[in-house]
Amino acid sequence: MSDNVPFDIQREIIKLLPVKPLLRFRQVSKSWKSLIDSPHFIANYHFSDVTLQHHILVRYYDLKHEQYVSIVDDDHCFPRHKSPLIVPSDASLLGEFPDIIGSSQGVLCLCYKKRSCETNTFVLWNPTIRKSVPIVVPNVFNNTEFQTAVGFGVCPCTSDPKLVKINYISSLQFNPEKCIPSQVEIFNLNSGSWKTFSSMSMPRKSIELTWYQVCVDKFIYWVAADRTLAGQTIRKKKLILSFDVITEEFTEIDLPNNLAYLDDHCLHLSKLFTSLIVLESERGVRKNGRCCAWRMEYGVRNSFTKLYEIKSPSDSLAITRVHDFRKTGEPIIEMLFTERRGSAVFSYEPGSGEITDTGIDGGGFLCLAKSYIETLLLLDQ
Repeated sequence: MSDNVPFDIQREIIKLLPVKPLLRFRQVSKSWKSLIDSPHFIANYHFSDVTLQHHILVRYYDLKHEQYVSIVDDDHCFPRHKSPLIVPSDASLLGEFPDIIGSSQGVLCLCYKKRSCETNTFVLWNPTIRKSVPIVVPNVFNNTEFQTAVGFGVCPCTSDPKLVKINYISSLQFNPEKCIPSQVEIFNLNSGSWKTFSSMSMPRKSIELTWYQVCVDKFIYWVAADRTLAGQTIRKKKLILSFDVITEEFTEIDLPNNLAYLDDHCLHLSKLFTSLIVLESERGVRKNGRCCAWRMEYGVRNSFTKLYEIKSPSDSLAITRVHDFRKTGEPIIEMLFTERRGSAVFSYEPGSGEITDTGIDGGGFLCLAKSYIETLLLLDQ
């Protein structure tokens, strides 16, 4: 770009470019690199008028190894354009496959769990720029006394990634009259530190959480349950716990009765455009299974509308669950082969019922798919 063009105009042009050209242009001049690497430019980039490219990250297993592939989520080429991804790894964690906790603003949150260890390593990963940041998370419990759930989301106002850790009494020790309150800690990447959370909106002592979570706009949502003790029996009613990453307040959202009493593995959460979606699956209840998508109505926190039901297209395929959604709104689903070992990933068109094979075969192990967008977040870390 000509030196005769004022730098203010250059800046306005640069911020309209897609991520990958921006990464290349950092090598053109020191002034451009300084601009693109600045925290202000990075934080505000996804608020600009540039169209952010969408991708679907798919994790699957071949006969020997765990594989990661990124599919370009484009109307004209989906699902033909695929590229392999290398997941961040730490030598001390070699051999441990990470859990993908969530996706927010182009950043994925991975969890590397060590067996018999209460300190876990979480990794914030931007696959577009191949940048990752490890975070040591202490006191992650999974025992007869305490349990831990962790949520992830990027604040839409500050572009600051956050982890929210909730420790609570295990159901094996649950007694509403004796158990201690839940303990909450929040990690902000910009400050690089944890803080103890204390508020009137703290989760109630009776709340149990799962690791099924999603971030939608400024809210992190978990599948949770309200526990009551009837004699020696613990009864659970499912609900959704939300956390506002801006105001840092918790809120409970009731589920309709047809969802509130399902087993834990039958409920998952996802994001469709700007809406929270509750995904109901009946894996194993019917021969070929089914999945239903329920949308929380905008502005009505306890009201859910059934969008559609997905059934297996043939006896040779058994639907297991919806993993996420394309930018068009089409669900990304996983189906098991009933006549041979393996599972595969498909996209589903709700209007026509048409199913598109992505060409990814899980080889007998469960797949996982997460959508993400191209952003510059973590470039300055």
